[in-house]
Amino acid sequence: MNLQGETVEALNATSLGRLIRKTARPAVHFVRRVLHPGVPPQLQRTRLNCNDRQMSILHRRTFADYSAIRQCFEERQYELPRCGHCAMIDNLYREIAASGRQPLIMDCGANIGASVLWFASRYPRAHIVAVEPAPDNFDLLRQNCAHLDADLRQAGVAAEDGFARLTDPGEGSLAYRTVPSGPEGGLATFSLTTLLGSKPSPAYTPFLLKLDIEGAEKPLFDGDCSAIARFPVIIMEPHDWFLPGQSTSLGFFRFHAAEGRELLVQHENVVSIACSAIARA
Repeated sequence: MNLQGETVEALNATSLGRLIRKTARPAVHFVRRVLHPGVPPQLQRTRLNCNDRQMSILHRRTFADYSAIRQCFEERQYELPRCGHCAMIDNLYREIAASGRQPLIMDCGANIGASVLWFASRYPRAHIVAVEPAPDNFDLLRQNCAHLDADLRQAGVAAEDGFARLTDPGEGSLAYRTVPSGPEGGLATFSLTTLLGSKPSPAYTPFLLKLDIEGAEKPLFDGDCSAIARFPVIIMEPHDWFLPGQSTSLGFFRFHAAEGRELLVQHENVVSIACSAIARA
């Protein structure tokens, strides 16, 4: 949380603080409208400097959005450790780009677009498919990433094409979950096979798959993993802590071991790397 978020939290902790915040709110909103015309008072535009690129992100004034931004740009949770693996992956990225194809990144669980912006700054020659099921998150994702070489899709990711309904387990906009359903659920879900099929191989080469899908990784890895295996780098946030007793990450580790891939741990993510495939590239 940044200083502004901490200040708001401190004020909300007491009745006097809440009164002060309520009294000052009209003046604060007036100043915001003057400094940031066109930005609604419930939103904030934050400027970022990442990988020598200047950018900005529009976000809500919530702990969840502050956390998403901090994890990507302060903690740099998607930056691989500076080691031999990182050099191999950077070489692969450059070789794909030099071949005339675009390195393909799939960001599943793109939220408001902080991770998409980070990947675009780290791998500027990549094409990104960003998948986010929640309408409120997707609206900000669309605004934040409209200028990027990115295919933005309001949908869920599943083992097979179908439909789902969106649920909120009470953890805020960082933890929306998709639950399989019929068409009445209103949310389309796509398999990685379908998503990859929309990006023809003459133009794109699978490079990096990011999965932060709040437990939906279980059916994904329990099904056909052939499309997943095409990505030499997979970055996944496990959710066993969130769904105890469901072994949500077991399929991932079975896939990882069966494919003979190597494992790194970076912040709250596990990174599965197909070193043999990278060496053949």
